[in-house]
Amino acid sequence: MKLIITGGRQSNSSLSYFNKEWSNGICGVVYEYDTKNNNLEEKVNYKTPLKFRPKENFSISFKSGSIYENKLYITTLTEVLIYSLPKYTLEERISLKIFNDLHHVIKHNNDLYIVVTGLDIVVRYSLSKKKVLFIYNCFPEVDTWNRFDKKKDYRKINTTKPHFSHPNHVTIYNDKLYITRYKQQDVLVYSLQGKIINNIILNQGIPHDGCIFNNKFIYTVVNGKIIEINKNNFNEKKIIDLNKFQNDNKSLGWCRGFQKIDSKNYVAFSRIRPTKFIENVKWLGNKLSDKVKLKMPTRLVCYDENYSRLLKEINLEDYGINWIFSILKN
Repeated sequence: MKLIITGGRQSNSSLSYFNKEWSNGICGVVYEYDTKNNNLEEKVNYKTPLKFRPKENFSISFKSGSIYENKLYITTLTEVLIYSLPKYTLEERISLKIFNDLHHVIKHNNDLYIVVTGLDIVVRYSLSKKKVLFIYNCFPEVDTWNRFDKKKDYRKINTTKPHFSHPNHVTIYNDKLYITRYKQQDVLVYSLQGKIINNIILNQGIPHDGCIFNNKFIYTVVNGKIIEINKNNFNEKKIIDLNKFQNDNKSLGWCRGFQKIDSKNYVAFSRIRPTKFIENVKWLGNKLSDKVKLKMPTRLVCYDENYSRLLKEINLEDYGINWIFSILKN
C-alpha cells in the first residue's frame, strides 16, 4: 500500500525558517510512501506561475487534497490542480480571483468543494459549467461581500489574516457539508442547498482535517489529539491524546494529516512555524520556545490500532518535506 503525502518545502537558507509564514514556501511537493518497504519517492515538485500569485513575499505549497476515481485533486494557495494517477500528469488548473489561502478540495458528483480560507468560505464549483455555483459562508454572522470586494484579485494578496473563522477542511456525508473551523473549534454543518443545519462542538483545541473512516468522522487537532465521532450520533465521541508518547513535555508539532490502513493509524506532524499571529500558537502554552520550534521535525508517525504503541516514525525533513497537509491513499 502506498500513501500520498502533500505539503511544501522551504528555502535551503538557514534564515528561511524565520521568514514570515506567507513567504516561506518555495514549492509544493507530493510524495508516495510505500508502507511495506518504507520507500519515499517524490512525485510532484510544483511552483505556482506568477500569473496566479503575488509578485513578492509569496509562498508556494500544496495544501490538503483528495482522491476521486484515480485523480488527485490538490490545492495550492491560489489554485486547484487535477492530476491523473499513477503518472501524476497535470490535467487541469482552476484559479479564480476569489482564491486566497486555499486549504482543501474534494469532488462530489461533478462539482468541486473548495475551502477558501482567506475569505472564510467554501466554494461549490461546477467542473462542467466552469463556474461558481454557490458560496457557503463560514462566518455567517457577517455577509461575505460586506467584508471582501468582489472585484479584487485576492490571488495577488499575500494574506487576509486575521481570519474570522479560518475553515480548514470539508467532508460530505448524506448530502451535507461538514466544515472544520479553526477559530470556533467546531464543525459547521451545511446542507448542499446552503442552509446551516448544525454545528458540532469539539472544544479540544484547533481542529484541522476530518474524514470518514467506516462509521466514524475522524478529526485531527493541532495540539496532538485525535477525535473520533460516530457519524450517526454526534454525541458519541472519543478523544485520543497522542501527547502521552512525549515524555519531555515538548510539543509534538502541528498535528495535521491522518490516514488509516488496516489496523494502523498514520498521523502527520509538522514543525511549528513562525507567525506574527500569536493566537495561532497559543495552544502551545509554555511549550513555545526556540528549542521546541527547532528540534521537533516534520514527520510521519504510525500507531497501532488502539494508539497504545508507536510503531514507526519517519523524519520527512530528511527527504525535503518541511510541512504536511494531507495523507491520502488511492
